[in-house]
Amino acid sequence: MRSRCAKVAAATYSVIAAVAWNACNADVNVFTAQVDVRAVAIDSPLKSFTEGGYGLLRYDEDHDGLQLGNVMLDVAGPLTETLRYGATAFATDDGDKNIIDLTEAFVDWRPYPQSALRWRVRTGAFYAPISLENRAVGWESLYSLSPSAINTWVGEEFRTIGTEVTATWMGAPSGRGFDLSFVAAAYGWNDPAGVLIFQRGWAIHDRQTALFGKLPRLRIRDPNNRTIEFFDEIDDRIGYYAGAELKWGDDNALRVLHYDNLGDPADRTVKEPDWDTAFDAAGVRWQLPQAVTFIGQWMKGDTEAVPTPSGRGMFVVDYWSWFGLLSRAMGPHRVTVRYDRMVTATTRGRQFFNSEQNAKAWTLAYLFNLNDHWQFAAEALRNEGSLQQRAVAGLPVDVTEDQLQLAVRYTF
Repeated sequence: MRSRCAKVAAATYSVIAAVAWNACNADVNVFTAQVDVRAVAIDSPLKSFTEGGYGLLRYDEDHDGLQLGNVMLDVAGPLTETLRYGATAFATDDGDKNIIDLTEAFVDWRPYPQSALRWRVRTGAFYAPISLENRAVGWESLYSLSPSAINTWVGEEFRTIGTEVTATWMGAPSGRGFDLSFVAAAYGWNDPAGVLIFQRGWAIHDRQTALFGKLPRLRIRDPNNRTIEFFDEIDDRIGYYAGAELKWGDDNALRVLHYDNLGDPADRTVKEPDWDTAFDAAGVRWQLPQAVTFIGQWMKGDTEAVPTPSGRGMFVVDYWSWFGLLSRAMGPHRVTVRYDRMVTATTRGRQFFNSEQNAKAWTLAYLFNLNDHWQFAAEALRNEGSLQQRAVAGLPVDVTEDQLQLAVRYTF
């Protein structure tokens, strides 16, 4: 552990120094660096997915003890009066391809408004506007260490590598009590999206896949094909998403979005088939009395791959998930409880690979902000349910995984 941490520190030192120098010499830029160290206790018979196993948590019993949660670097600021940039990089110390790697890098253009209509054009690599939890710097959750299953999957497999356009009608100039936004995007390099939900089902953790990173795959059919590269262009098709958001009152929001990567199941690379993945997502964030926040999100879709004469994929998996979250802020303290429900169903190709999953999870988190630099966190997570594909590896289909994390974060 200590030697790996030393390598991460050495690799990130020059990046921190260079970006910090830039931020200090241009006070309009904002640079954030965060070091997250955790004590972890796991009760699970499974290896984590980060080790090529069937575990649905970030850690397994081999990782009990002190772990590096991450080193996060984030920088943002103006290029001109209407043009801004942002970039985020993470080091996770879990054997990824690169010791430190980008998760987002984009440019925003916000022209001067001429009316109540506001425009924003974002180009680069960034997250689609799906999550109502992950609102902190670096696309981290404000409410817990580990986000919901829905937003875990977004962080694992999805990045918009393209252009997004948002139009917002501001309510105040018209005397309305709400703002209404519409968003649409075109993107590429997301053709493998769907392989994790097919292979392993829903998971819950805070590891974001880097733009140039990899993850171990389940070693079932081809032991030589050991990794998944998520951000790849296979079929030369452009995917899209479109959605809307209503915001009102004290940070209340209602959001809907349809996503379709328009993948071609008939196409593939040497390592990876092209996954045709689409879903609908909806969510609400509602500020209740006594500084209580409620968040509910829902997602439903399907993914398919490998061509057949019928035109549909040889493998077709339907999936859905929802969660409900309650969080109360009490000065520097925050307590959060969340319930997740997760299902996948193999509707085609079950005789070759049965991806069916039926699971639920409870998360209880406590966050304490000592000051602007130090945050302490504790999180208990129980994930229980079935995953049929475990039987192929001689593992129990029904498993309960318990994880306790105690985290110390220093931000500067």
